[in-house]
Amino acid sequence: MMTIIGSLILILGCGSLGLYLAARIRKRPIELRECLVALTLLDTEILWGGTPLPEAFATLKDRTDGAWRGFFAELEQRLQKGEGANPAWKATIQQQMKNFCIKPEDWQVIQDVGKGLGRSDRHEQHKQIELVKQQIVLIKDQASEWSEKQAKMWSYLGFLGGIAGVIFLI
Repeated sequence: MMTIIGSLILILGCGSLGLYLAARIRKRPIELRECLVALTLLDTEILWGGTPLPEAFATLKDRTDGAWRGFFAELEQRLQKGEGANPAWKATIQQQMKNFCIKPEDWQVIQDVGKGLGRSDRHEQHKQIELVKQQIVLIKDQASEWSEKQAKMWSYLGFLGGIAGVIFLI
């Protein structure tokens, strides 16, 4: 009886771990899509609204969800304290990376947005944001394909690993 209960716990534990990892993998393309939406909103605020950056980030904070809300909230606070736009953008990325499922190489592309913020006119900032958005679209498409394959693998691998562990222990 204890062997059966132990076996079930091992299978369910490994299976849960696999499902957890699969969920994190599936979340990456979603977060990249949300980033695209946020960058589009930022571009609109800068180009068409002529909104100062602290106010633009406050608007983004209110109009985004999940981890991006925290990202833009921290960014707004940093700018209100007098930090420059590019250093604030980089520091916020470093602080907020842990709250996302986005890979470090994706953050390198997102970090490029900060290079032009507050340093140039609205049209140059628009060009910089558009360039980054195009790169993120490519990354998101690749991430969508990759995530489906990897998520399935981790889902199955978790349960199969638990079954293998039970067979090994018996």
